[in-house]
Amino acid sequence: MLTTRQAILALPTLCLALLAPLPAHAQDAPAVRAAPRVPVVFVHGYNADPGVWGALREDLRADGYADSELFSWGYDTHQSVNEVLSGRLAAYVDQVRRQTGAARVDIVGHSFGSLVSRWYVKFGGGAAAVDHWVSLAGPNHGTSTAWACALWDEWVPP
Repeated sequence: MLTTRQAILALPTLCLALLAPLPAHAQDAPAVRAAPRVPVVFVHGYNADPGVWGALREDLRADGYADSELFSWGYDTHQSVNEVLSGRLAAYVDQVRRQTGAARVDIVGHSFGSLVSRWYVKFGGGAAAVDHWVSLAGPNHGTSTAWACALWDEWVPP
């Protein structure tokens, strides 16, 4: 409960606050810049290349990501030793972090790219540099059809 004196002082303050001019439209208010997003690093699958991410990149741009926040790492899928490729991914992630000033990145891997990026996060020191790891169709429990990739690589069209 306010005392009489507090009420007398509060009334003019309330009236001034209510009469203060307000912006007519939201665009008149000062622009507030959104905080930068965590950069996203895409890791493609077997026998693919960084260009396969076009549609997902477009979706993320439509959601407000800038091109400067989206990165696609390319690698030779025939060097399929996770330890080797995850070390190269680590170097690329470090480059992205230096370029953007971000402490961490999000990684989206597809198929074989999920295996390489998971190895990096679990065993290659990536846990400290990766905020979120997303696996799209990653054969994380193995696959009975991997032999087809070897046949595909060995087959040479006539």
